[in-house]
Amino acid sequence: MKKWMLVLVALIVSVSAFSQSCLDDVWQCLKSKQVPKAKKFMESCMASNPDNAAVWLMQANVNIQLYNYDTERMQKDASLAPRYPNALEDAYAAFVKAVELDSKVEPKSGMFGPKEGQQILAQPFQEKAVQAKASGKLDEAVKYYGLSARCYELAQKKADAAAMYLQTALVYNAKGDRENYEKLLEKSVSTAPEAYVDAYVELYYLYSSDKDTTKCGEILNKASKIFKDEARLASLYEPMMDYYAMIGDEAKLLELCDKVIASGNEVMIPKCATYLSNAKSYAKAEQILRDALAKNPNDFNLLKQMGYRYALEYYDIQDRRQAAMNARQYEEATRLFQSPERKAAMENAHEWCQRAYEVNPDDLENNRILREMKALLQIPIPQELNDKINARMQSQH
Repeated sequence: MKKWMLVLVALIVSVSAFSQSCLDDVWQCLKSKQVPKAKKFMESCMASNPDNAAVWLMQANVNIQLYNYDTERMQKDASLAPRYPNALEDAYAAFVKAVELDSKVEPKSGMFGPKEGQQILAQPFQEKAVQAKASGKLDEAVKYYGLSARCYELAQKKADAAAMYLQTALVYNAKGDRENYEKLLEKSVSTAPEAYVDAYVELYYLYSSDKDTTKCGEILNKASKIFKDEARLASLYEPMMDYYAMIGDEAKLLELCDKVIASGNEVMIPKCATYLSNAKSYAKAEQILRDALAKNPNDFNLLKQMGYRYALEYYDIQDRRQAAMNARQYEEATRLFQSPERKAAMENAHEWCQRAYEVNPDDLENNRILREMKALLQIPIPQELNDKINARMQSQH
């Protein structure tokens, strides 16, 4: 029995000595920048010691150096392809495996430990994600953004991790994956609540697409409490206007629009007018548009929104007329149809959309309203207008 124990101990010592000798060879190669040679030694080490944490840790370091080796080669000659395209992923997996085998494993001098090494991988993973997204390789982009986020979290860089989760969400949205889009947006917000107002805005429009006023209110309330600086708070103004219009809170909508206009941000005036019109605050919408048009009489967006304001008033009258018809209130339906307000809304919508068309004849939304008003008012529709609408619609399919 003692003889067998001695043999077993001798075998363990022999294997340990071999692995240390092998790792020393790899270490020496890395120190002297002989990276491909280190890879060959590493293959021998792995074959003989597949369950050794120190070997996996050195494997991770070799893969980091292989990535750097490829990067340097391609910087010198952009026509070269990487020799080790999976080096980063292999490095990450090797670090994880090393910790699984021994959570206290220590690196050799000058090498990266598991935590430090994974932190170093965050930036190159992010770069690979950006490249993959730009190339339309969305599945790869999701993978690399996810790896980068985990590495940043390990480094306790919460804001950077939140940025990666936000970017992953946007890729999922591009893929049409609603479930993961929402999941990753919420992950971004929970990881670093004060980092990115854009994540809150994206979540708001996601919830608003479901007409979920409860979640819409909650996410805007949370964001408005967190972001106090004017630059980021301004990013919330448009979704807040949309929300107030959606729930029919005209008082808060008017208050916010007054605040936005007082700030002097002229770009927001057409948007304020849109939400005021949506909330049926037609007089206020018209007031701010006329004030702005007095300064910029040929501004397309202002002209277009004035046309939109009157078109919405016309549609509102039509909806009330239809409701009266459905309730068999035929006299009221006739009154609405013959009302001067209905005629004025059509004529004004036509006038302002026509003026907008003369400034920019290629806006599909304005052109559609203009054509509709011409048809209602029995005004001849120019072939050019039909052609522009048809061309834009075909280009969207």
